[in-house]
Amino acid sequence: MLMRKSHGIALVVALVSILVIGGVLALMFSRMIDEMRHSRDDTAVVQTLMLARGGANVAGALLTGPVRDRLRQVVNATSSTTNRWSYGGNGSGTQPDPATVASDLAVVAGQLQTQVDSLVCDLNPAPAGSGATVRVRVYFTNTACAGSTTYPSGVGLPTGVKLPSGRFVDGSPRGGTGDNNLQQYSLPFVMVAEATQGTYRRNVVLQGEYRFPIGRSSFARYALFTNVHASRGGEDIWFTDRTLFDGPVHTNQYFRFYRNPWFGGEVTSAGCTSPGVSSCSGSITPGASFMSADGRSQNFIAESSMSPNASAPTYRGTQPAFTDGVSWRSSFVKLPDNDNRQREAANDRGLLFASNLYSLDLYATDSNGNLLTRNASGQWQPAATYQYIKACTSSSSSSCTEYRYTDGPSKVLYRKSGSSWVVVQNNFNGVIYVEGSIDRLRGPSRVPANSSNPDNAPPALAHFAEITIAARNDIRITRDLKYENPPCSSSPTRNPDGSVTRATCDNLDVNNILGIYAQGTSSDPGDILIGGGDASSGLLAPANIAIQGVLMSSRGIVGVENYNSISPAGDVNLLGGIIEYYYGAFGTFNSSTGTFSTGYGRKFTYDQRMLNGKAPPYFPTTELDEVGTPRVISFGQREQVY
Repeated sequence: MLMRKSHGIALVVALVSILVIGGVLALMFSRMIDEMRHSRDDTAVVQTLMLARGGANVAGALLTGPVRDRLRQVVNATSSTTNRWSYGGNGSGTQPDPATVASDLAVVAGQLQTQVDSLVCDLNPAPAGSGATVRVRVYFTNTACAGSTTYPSGVGLPTGVKLPSGRFVDGSPRGGTGDNNLQQYSLPFVMVAEATQGTYRRNVVLQGEYRFPIGRSSFARYALFTNVHASRGGEDIWFTDRTLFDGPVHTNQYFRFYRNPWFGGEVTSAGCTSPGVSSCSGSITPGASFMSADGRSQNFIAESSMSPNASAPTYRGTQPAFTDGVSWRSSFVKLPDNDNRQREAANDRGLLFASNLYSLDLYATDSNGNLLTRNASGQWQPAATYQYIKACTSSSSSSCTEYRYTDGPSKVLYRKSGSSWVVVQNNFNGVIYVEGSIDRLRGPSRVPANSSNPDNAPPALAHFAEITIAARNDIRITRDLKYENPPCSSSPTRNPDGSVTRATCDNLDVNNILGIYAQGTSSDPGDILIGGGDASSGLLAPANIAIQGVLMSSRGIVGVENYNSISPAGDVNLLGGIIEYYYGAFGTFNSSTGTFSTGYGRKFTYDQRMLNGKAPPYFPTTELDEVGTPRVISFGQREQVY
């Protein structure tokens, strides 16, 4: 009897234990399932948050890249070219009127909003195959993305978020002398990045300021600029398969295209039928001339009639490549009326010569005054210690004066006097001005002198030299002018399949830079000529001449002297840009044989530093505003789970 009771109690205990253990196991399993579910939720939330943050990063990169280009277009269309302030009126104070600034920048914000919407509103930067959707909106006004495919009616600012007015940050007023005084303005913005992955949503809201400096744009920024896109004699100039420009190209007139010219930078034209010295003297007709690929027909096509569209027009086999965009209705850009600013700078802390120069030589040397030589790896050695400048008023050595300066913050300029060097100028500003013409502008002779290879010419400019040479009349270049440290090592090249390999420019932090500027007068147009004169008189440039610098003629041309009569001399290897009133000729071409009959060919490389705002000292500026590198400043960020 006792054993039966014990067995019964044991059975009850066992059953209870099983129930308890089962309950515990069920509870543990339930908690494990919940933890797994929460873990999946947490992972999905984190992934979605990372996607939203990634979208914000993409938008931030757009603000410092493509949006800057769109802002430049807006600024060119809206900023004042005559007032003391780009935005804010013409007040006489040290700062523009805040209310006027806010009103002016509201117009900028409105136009920029449309441009930004086209870049971001239909963008989905989520990784391919992720199944996620990422949407980005950037607000410079109270509504973003109106008219987009994703948000056709637009989307207002997030609840509780407000945009302040645009404001002036800092800078100096313009004095009317062509000074490139920088002024910095700020546009407040709100950025919203939303990510969706399955049922999970996350957004990031960021507020900040888009600060951008504005200054007068330097003419040095152009790879090619013409006021009249024709020769001085009126002959039409056509861009062809041989045309390879890898920087900004502009004309105040209109362009002509044949077959497949290639442009690696922005292309703009004002469309003026008859450009004058200071403004358009004719009508404005946006468009361009096109010749069929077989050469049998040509036609001027207005922008509105371009096919398939104005961004990528074609005409009977002719299709220019605009890799960085094209505008057929750009502003008319006036060339300078005078060279007063360069003359004043030379008279202040530069070198001013009151008469014609027989020759002007530039050369970089070591500490003993010796020209640099190449080492086994092709580098110039040793690094230059001095920049020499030698000016002669006649062929007699007694008419010559030598100057030199070295690197350093003081830039003390010395003049040679007998066997000694005496101080001429502290803080030399690099401007050399000639009230007349320069018959022979040149760097060192090649070694050997009869070489046809420009690599054999020692540097004319030391690695630290920043020089602008300005003359009232003509400037003739008769020898190579090369940098000790060039920013680019190759030129753009057309490949057999028709594609183009861009120039290699991976040394953009170098300082050496040269500007050559001829203003011209009513009696002398002020041409910049590559010497095609008598060799025995030192007026003939070498074959395959190398010129590294920006060349500008305000009333004349940049071209080759006697281009249609001198023997073929290879290419002009230009690293820089050309700004000219008329398009200057370099040689004549035999279309049947595919070779040059006279003069030089063109092998141009754009100095990419100019696109980032670098320019030779006191180089002429346009009357248009240029936007510098903007800064994106964040004031705060919040995140939200839906």
